[in-house]
Amino acid sequence: MIFESVCVLGLGYIGLPTASTFATNGLRVVGVDVNPQIIASLQNGELHIYEPGLRDVVQAAMQSGNLVIRSQVEPADAFIIAVPTPFHADKSADMRYVVSAAEMILPQLRRGNLVVLESTSPPRTTLDLLRPILERSGLTAGQDFLLAYTPERVLPGQILRELVENTRIIGGLNPASAEAGRDLYRTFVRGEILLTDATTAEMVKLMENTTCDVNIA
Repeated sequence: MIFESVCVLGLGYIGLPTASTFATNGLRVVGVDVNPQIIASLQNGELHIYEPGLRDVVQAAMQSGNLVIRSQVEPADAFIIAVPTPFHADKSADMRYVVSAAEMILPQLRRGNLVVLESTSPPRTTLDLLRPILERSGLTAGQDFLLAYTPERVLPGQILRELVENTRIIGGLNPASAEAGRDLYRTFVRGEILLTDATTAEMVKLMENTTCDVNIA
């Protein structure tokens, strides 16, 4: 599957490097955030986060014309949700940002599009939360549009290198969705890309985070 444009929702530590890396590899990218201060700073050439090398990549992406910063979702071949998923007081995941991002995509969703969730999420989020929202468009996931989950697996301070070099796991709603995700991320990923189903990919992310927490402890 060939992708020419991508819309990235959430311009934090994952979304901004991802959007910029896609742009410097030739895709037309719309970076979307709902924080007006983030929008203003990026449009003025300033970064709201620090990551070694990121300023140069963002500037190159914007100067090339491939990366534009917006407050609203625009049409694209693929949509990537990279918004925060904080915790409630009872330690359950707060999925409000994911819901909001999905609802922002709805008016722009078209046949043949790919939607990818990157935010750390409980297993079955892609199937039980994201899919029903997107299907309010009247389109059927896995048939009219493709839907996948891929966890970010990078460490602060090494994000730009690890985005490219690390193995990436892509879980699809169906095999066609996983394959489309592979085709999109192969734009810049040089590491191995492993395909599975969405729920397995979500579980892999949680187990990887658990392993890191135990090792740190």
